[in-house]
Amino acid sequence: MHAGKRNRRLSVTRPKSITLTERGRERIQAYADEQGLNFSAAIEMLALRGLEDEGMYYLVPALRAVTLQGVRLAFNRMASLLSDIAIEAAAARTMSDAVMLQLIREMATAYPDDFIERMVVRRGGRRESVEGRIRTFHDEVKAGVEEEAVRRLKKAVGRVEAVLGAKEEAHDGDA
Repeated sequence: MHAGKRNRRLSVTRPKSITLTERGRERIQAYADEQGLNFSAAIEMLALRGLEDEGMYYLVPALRAVTLQGVRLAFNRMASLLSDIAIEAAAARTMSDAVMLQLIREMATAYPDDFIERMVVRRGGRRESVEGRIRTFHDEVKAGVEEEAVRRLKKAVGRVEAVLGAKEEAHDGDA
């Protein structure tokens, strides 16, 4: 049909605002020109054709299954990583509890009558005093342990980011 003469629809129409990509708009306009339709009629015809296409009924469950499979895979990976983190935390707690009990036992064996008072490390002592040196040593050990914990956490977070990033890159590559 000639592009200058457009077929009008016999039914009453109502305005609807939509947003299209440039590529989609161009393809719909080309279809409208080819069929001798105005733009709105072409969109309606294509939409109705798509809605009536029986193949679409098979496509939706397939897309749903693929999406669910991707979500399950990502969830399983995340669950595995969170499980690793939980195991590390539980192991660290068990070890620190064991060390603390061992220290208390050793102090109680050496000083059965006043081990509690001897275990208290008071604040505000001079840096050169025994208590000041204990606190300094404790702070250094604590900083080292925290540094190692951050390193291990960054490694685990890197694995999480790799899982999530790989999924996003796969999506971006499809577009």
